[in-house]
Amino acid sequence: MRKNVPVAGRKPVRRPGETASAGSRAGLDRGRLVEAAVDLLQEKGLDALSTRQLAERLGVQSPALYWHIRDKRELLGLVADAICARMQLPSKNRSFRGRLEDIAWEYRRVLATHRDAPRLFAELAPTGPHRMKLYDVAVGAFLDGGFAPPEAIAMATFYRNYLLGMVAEEARQSWSAHPGALRPAAALGVELARLGDESPDYPNLRGAAGLLAVIEPEELFRIGLKVLLDGMECRKTELARPGPTKRAGRKRPGAKG
Repeated sequence: MRKNVPVAGRKPVRRPGETASAGSRAGLDRGRLVEAAVDLLQEKGLDALSTRQLAERLGVQSPALYWHIRDKRELLGLVADAICARMQLPSKNRSFRGRLEDIAWEYRRVLATHRDAPRLFAELAPTGPHRMKLYDVAVGAFLDGGFAPPEAIAMATFYRNYLLGMVAEEARQSWSAHPGALRPAAALGVELARLGDESPDYPNLRGAAGLLAVIEPEELFRIGLKVLLDGMECRKTELARPGPTKRAGRKRPGAKG
């Protein structure tokens, strides 16, 4: 019988029927491993999420983890997908705008409450089943809204990038290493107040100090989302009109004919 020879530089993943490691015999499985990794991320942040720290948390030796994951990158992908699984996807019965609003607020709710989640999502391609499903749902909203497949995919990608950027900035402030630090907008307001409204160098910022001091991240998100969706709805209206702005060949990806 031919023996399985490990590939250099690649850690083994246990196949069905192979003898379980000590960690598996102790009750370690992929689900428990990922749950512990999410908890570790929440407590200590992305930089502290290592296989060594995770093994210590689970009470096993580090090699036991590699019966369930190939490497740290796969672990991080599983963690990102587990976080995404906590999002509630919108109903197809919702309007075009309603579906996109639901996606946006769920994205913000889940990522803002999980430490370093926006950074994790930005660094890893959305290849897990739950992250791919979220992207599929977003593309579907644009397709059902009348966008041609190339534009639907581009718009969904742009929408994801916009949401991720907004949530990342908000989360960065929430999980700052300096909890007492002012938000950037508020810090700018303080500096403008120090300079005084009569500073000739910044004539367009006169009176802005007080506004910057009180504006909340949620309100910024709401305003930005409204402006973005208003523009998308204008594009949707253009596509519904007959004429040169209406694109031909609006077949869904994979459609026959």
